[in-house]
Amino acid sequence: MKKVNNLGVILIWFSLSLSAENCYESDNANIIVESGNIDLSEEINLSFDTAKSFDEALKLENIKLTSCKKSSLWSLTAENAELKNEGLIIQNTKLRILDVPLFWLGEVNLNEDDSLNIPSLGVTDSNLDISYKFKTKSENSEFVIEPIYSSSSFGLSIDYDFADGVNNFHINSLALDDKNSSWVYDIDSVINLNDFISLTLDYSDFSGNSLIQDYGFKYLDINRRSLDLKQSFGISFLKNNRNISFFSDDFVQIGALRPVSHSKDYITYERFFTIDNWAVNIDSEYAKFSNNTPNNVEMPYALYDDVERTSRNIEIKKNFSLSKLNYESKFLFSTRDYEIKDLNENLRNNNFATSQIFSLTKDKSLKFGLIWSTFKDESSLPILDSYPVLPSPESNISLSSWYGKDRSNGSRKFFIYKNWSTSAFDFSISSNLYEKYNFDQENSIFKKFYDKKPIFFSAQTKNKNLNLFAKGNYSFEKSDFMGLTLGAKYIDDKTYLSLQKNNIVPSSYPLQPLDNYVLKFKRNFDNYQIFSRAQYSEDERNINENILGLQWTYDCFRFRLSLERASFFPFIDPDFDENSYFDLIYLTNTEVKNNLSFEFELVGLTNILTPIDNIINNGLFN
Repeated sequence: MKKVNNLGVILIWFSLSLSAENCYESDNANIIVESGNIDLSEEINLSFDTAKSFDEALKLENIKLTSCKKSSLWSLTAENAELKNEGLIIQNTKLRILDVPLFWLGEVNLNEDDSLNIPSLGVTDSNLDISYKFKTKSENSEFVIEPIYSSSSFGLSIDYDFADGVNNFHINSLALDDKNSSWVYDIDSVINLNDFISLTLDYSDFSGNSLIQDYGFKYLDINRRSLDLKQSFGISFLKNNRNISFFSDDFVQIGALRPVSHSKDYITYERFFTIDNWAVNIDSEYAKFSNNTPNNVEMPYALYDDVERTSRNIEIKKNFSLSKLNYESKFLFSTRDYEIKDLNENLRNNNFATSQIFSLTKDKSLKFGLIWSTFKDESSLPILDSYPVLPSPESNISLSSWYGKDRSNGSRKFFIYKNWSTSAFDFSISSNLYEKYNFDQENSIFKKFYDKKPIFFSAQTKNKNLNLFAKGNYSFEKSDFMGLTLGAKYIDDKTYLSLQKNNIVPSSYPLQPLDNYVLKFKRNFDNYQIFSRAQYSEDERNINENILGLQWTYDCFRFRLSLERASFFPFIDPDFDENSYFDLIYLTNTEVKNNLSFEFELVGLTNILTPIDNIINNGLFN
C-alpha cells in the first residue's frame, strides 16, 4: 500500500476544503473537523464523522475505508482509528460486503509494507478448508498465526521469520487435531555467533500420515514429489584462509524412498592459498555414512549399512593473459579411502586430472583444449553422496563431471567450445574432437551420461514476443537426444503461452528419465483472466496434472476459482513385491486428488492471492 499522506499536508487540505464553521476550539485537540474524506493513496479513500488532531496524530471516529470510490461494494468500518506518521491503526474493525458485516478483523495496522488478511476458503476432495491469518511485524521479524478448519478437524499454523542482516531464523509449522494428532514443522536458520563461528540448521519432521498426504505440501516448502524431509545441522569456523565444518545430514522418509539413500555425519577442513599467482585449494573430509533404505529394496547400485570415507582434493589453477591468447591451467589431485564395515573391507583410490583451456578471443567466447585423467576401475567403490552433473556445454569442459566425491572425472578428450551472445539470441555449443571415458564397468544407468560422439548445446532467442529455447545433448552414435529441454514461449501485454518438451535424466538417483510435455497459459481480458497448466507424461500416456482457473475483478473485488487435478504423493507402506523401485520413486502409482480453491481479495487493500505466474509455473499449492 502506498504511503499515507503527510500529516501536515492533510491538515492544510482540511483547512482549505472544509468549512470553518465545523471547527471549534478544544483544550485537548489542535483542530476538530466534523465529517470529511482523506485519500490515503490513489486507490484508498477514508471517510469519517469526526477528526481531531493531536500534535503528530489524527484521531478519527466512525470511519469507513474502501478502495471503491464510485460505489461501496465493500468497506472496512470502525468506531475509532488513528492516523500517525505513515501508518493507520484501526480499532475493532469489521469487513462489510453490501453493507453486511461478514468478518471481525480486530485491530488493523496499515502502512506501505502491509496488507490486510481476510479468510481463505478451499475444498480438497469434498473436504472444506477454511483459515484466517493474524500477522504482527517488528523491525526484524514477522509472526503469522493461522487457525484452520480442515477435513472436519481444527488446526493451527504458525510462521515466524527473523532476519537482522547478520542472522536469520525461520520456522513454519502446522498441526491438526485429527485422529493421528498430526503435525509437521520446518526450521531453516543461520546464526552467526561472531565473525568466524556460524550455526546452520535445516530441520524438518512430522507425525501423522494424513497431514503429510493431504495438507503438508500446502503449508510447508515441501514439494509434492519430494519423498523426504531434511534434517541437517552443523557448525562452521571460518578464519582467514581456513574453514572447518562439523555437520550431520539426515532425512525422514515419507512412505517409500528418496533419491540419495545414505545419511552422513562429516567433518570438512578447507584451506585456500595463493603461491606465485597460482591458486591452491585443499579440501579434506572425513565422513560416516549409514543406509536408511529398507533391506528388501533392489537398487541400481550397491548399498552399505556402515561406511567411513576419508577424502582429499588438492586443486591448483592459474590464468595466463597474453596479447592474443588466454590460457587457463588446472590440476586436480584426489585421494579416497573407504572402510566398508559390512564387508570388513578397505579400499583406496588415487586420481589425477588436468584441464588446459585456450581462448583466442578477449571475451573467451571461443575455447579449445584438453582434459586428461587417470583411468582406474571405480565401479567397485560405493556410491554414497554422488551423482553425475546434467550434460551441458559448460559441464563438457569441466573437471567436475560428478557431484560428490565417489567418482573422478573419468575422461580424456580434446574439445571445442563456442558461445555467441547478440541482441537476437544467446547460443553455446561444445563437442569433442576425441573422447574416451572410463565408465565401461559402471552400471548402464550411469553410462547414458557419457555416450559417444555427443554435441552439447544451449540456445535462447531474445525477441519481443515469441521466443524459442533449447538445452541438452545429441548423440550421433545413438542418433537420439540423450537430454533435451525444448520449447517456445509467447508473451505480450495480455497473453502468456508456453509449451515445453522435457526429456532429461534428473541429476539425482535413480537416474530414471523424465519425459513429458508442459503447457502453461494465461490470458487477460477486460475484467477477468483465465489460466491453465497441464503436464502430459509420455511414458504413462496421460495428463498427470491439470490446473484450470478463472480470476474476475469487479468493483474493487477480485475473485478466483481454481481447480487442480493432480497426482500427489501418497503416504503408503511400500510393497516392493507389487511396485518396482522406479514406480515408488517416481510415484506412478500415486493417488489423484481434486483440489478446488475459492479466494477473494479487496483490491487495493489486501494482498493474499498467489500470483498467477507462480501457479502456472509451480502448481496450485506449491
